[in-house]
Amino acid sequence: MTDDTPDQLPVHPKHRAYDRFGKEALHAAHGITRALAEAGVDDDGVVVLRTDGKRHSFVELEVLIDSALAEDAAAEEDPAGAPEPRSR
Repeated sequence: MTDDTPDQLPVHPKHRAYDRFGKEALHAAHGITRALAEAGVDDDGVVVLRTDGKRHSFVELEVLIDSALAEDAAAEEDPAGAPEPRSR
């Protein structure tokens, strides 16, 4: 008798991306904790991952990245005329 079932079922790309984001968020939190420890600052250990906010499309994300890169390029060309950073 042969076993025709695959070793692992295929993973949907959105699930893979969500898992990758979760891993990267945990690594970032660990990096922040390590940096706080090296600086001698107390860390309360709280990490929040909000998933209930507005979902942005990849196109919106690309526009946001492109505009940030354009602002950086403009600031490099004319540091005196660079816009003030926006708070988020």
